[in-house]
Amino acid sequence: MTEKNYAVLGLGRFGMKVADTIAATGAAILVADSDQELIDEVGSRFTSAVSLDMTNADALEDIGLEHIDVLIIDQAGHLQSSVMCTMVASDTGVGRIIATAVDNRSGEILKKLGADEIIIPEEESALRLAKSLISEDFLEFTDLGEGLCIVKIHVSSEWSGKSIRKLALREKHNINVIAVPGEDGGLTTEFSPDRVLNNGEIVILAMQKEELYQFV
Repeated sequence: MTEKNYAVLGLGRFGMKVADTIAATGAAILVADSDQELIDEVGSRFTSAVSLDMTNADALEDIGLEHIDVLIIDQAGHLQSSVMCTMVASDTGVGRIIATAVDNRSGEILKKLGADEIIIPEEESALRLAKSLISEDFLEFTDLGEGLCIVKIHVSSEWSGKSIRKLALREKHNINVIAVPGEDGGLTTEFSPDRVLNNGEIVILAMQKEELYQFV
């Protein structure tokens, strides 16, 4: 499968979380924000990071959006910026454009300008909370669009003591384990398929959203 290039325009709470989650998979990702200090602080975590005026069409055209397959525009609350980013991305030919909005009305405007999907962060937060209340193993998820999501969970008792190979998640459910606990206590993407999962460990999975029912 061909690897995709991602970009996040706007590093608010939602945009930053999406960017960090995508970066954790090892995918190429460009991030941009109007706050130079923020870019200086977090830029090393991503493939490329730039500071620019989101209302400036020329500046947006100069960052190489023509090479981006999936673009997340997190400018909710700044409709002028959202409109400009969406218009430029659509004109540039970005494969898929996902934009945040403060409400359905502004979301409809962005859809008419070329956004493929609209996310209202407050609703997404409510969904994450509901799912975390329904299942103690489910920690959080990030919707990447195109039916794909990334999920952080605690290893359940059903998986505990079994290797990733034996669970055969990819073969049975098209679920990919992308990060497991490392020796330093953090998460690592470098592990053997014979890595045994232990009850309560945190793992990160990539899957189609229809598979999410297993964890909620």
